[in-house]
Amino acid sequence: MTTGTVHDLADDLSLIEGHHPQSLWEDPDLPTIGVYRRGPRLYLLDTGVGPEQRDAIRKVAARHDGLQEVVLLNSHGHMDHLGNNDVVTELGVGTVRHYVPRDARAALDFAEFFRSMYARGLPYFDYLRGLHLDPDRVAALLRALGAGPQLGTDDVAALGARLDELGLAPAISPFVPSLVVDILLNTYPPVFPNIAQMVDYESLGPASEIRIGDTTWTGWTFTDEQGRPEVHALQSCGHAAGGLVFHIPDHRVLLLADETSSVPIWSDTVPANTIATVRRALSLMDSGHVTTVCAGHRPMLPAEGDQARQALQGVISSGEEFATTVDAAVARHPDGVTIDDLYDELVASADPRSTIALLVGLQFPVFSTFLKLTLLNHCLLSGFTEGVGANGRPTFRAG
Repeated sequence: MTTGTVHDLADDLSLIEGHHPQSLWEDPDLPTIGVYRRGPRLYLLDTGVGPEQRDAIRKVAARHDGLQEVVLLNSHGHMDHLGNNDVVTELGVGTVRHYVPRDARAALDFAEFFRSMYARGLPYFDYLRGLHLDPDRVAALLRALGAGPQLGTDDVAALGARLDELGLAPAISPFVPSLVVDILLNTYPPVFPNIAQMVDYESLGPASEIRIGDTTWTGWTFTDEQGRPEVHALQSCGHAAGGLVFHIPDHRVLLLADETSSVPIWSDTVPANTIATVRRALSLMDSGHVTTVCAGHRPMLPAEGDQARQALQGVISSGEEFATTVDAAVARHPDGVTIDDLYDELVASADPRSTIALLVGLQFPVFSTFLKLTLLNHCLLSGFTEGVGANGRPTFRAG
């Protein structure tokens, strides 16, 4: 499968495939998005980013005659989910409604938003200490940024050894947040969020209680002319501030967007909310209100039955394992532990099959994540008591 591949779940419901790169610095990480025709309306459930997904949206929309309205529903404010939002002006439909969660608006200034996310860690830890930078990947990254084609693995390894010898890593570390964001933004195609046309979901009224089967949610229901639900936009607020998932009751489909990451990779991530959402998804499968699930960045394209249940259970177990492991490590240091030392301890003792080991492998320069930043987010979210270590860095202790 390739970026922009259309998966038709029904004549009126299509999923447009994203892209899962081997390295985010070589090509972008793009989400799966949804297109749903209901009566005179065409619902766009996120728009992805880049020409492949834009063209796929146009092609799917062109199948449907007699459209009177396009309703664009963004799940959250990250650029990979709303980069093609301006496609609504290209579909030839006169009426457009476009909604975004109010709490997601802070993320619409992409560069500043992500720089602040990474810069949050600077007082707490050294980004480069203990980080294994694979020379092959670093060489590829540098060539992509303009280094000469002759730059090879041995050159990068020698440069890294010299930096260590001179003790320059602490001096370079403060520049990492801006560097990472600049590289990240340059990797993605141009982003067109269509801010001028978007309004908050809250303009429809406060999020209301929505009962589906045995589950209770809050959010907004988009209905037909007779008041029958067409799409539920359900609050999760786990992966990112204001985050939503989408339920299509007539097809018993749940689109989870990015609510499948149950560790706090961003400072506005609340893993407990993601886990609660996934538990409700499993309950909806038990009651038959959901038979198909699809995630933004996990291999659920789409998934049903045991495959879907296994993937959802994996979201819960990985989040719980991460929290339990980190909490136990912090508890072993009653006088407090710095993020640098906590990282070193966890990496040294990680089982190769553990969530910690997975996160280590996904660090820069593979993806934009850093395990130290995730550990910091967890410690702050958990309300651990802060102190000051011998090196002047903040420490965390339980209780």
